[in-house]
Amino acid sequence: MTIDEIFSKLATHMIEGIMIHDAMANAYDFLGLRGFAKCQDYHHIEETNNYRCLVHYFSTHYHKLV
Repeated sequence: MTIDEIFSKLATHMIEGIMIHDAMANAYDFLGLRGFAKCQDYHHIEETNNYRCLVHYFSTHYHKLV
């Protein structure tokens, strides 16, 4: 497995997590569970930030896009 494939799999996995947290936040908000929705919003923001860090690391160290 190449470095490109490893980072691609990591990025794909992280994007799936971001989408799940967004969907969960919307579902909890719809159900009126504001505390759970805020918690999922927090996780969504953190995972988005971590994804951006991964992409930044890959682009600065390998001079490619994921």
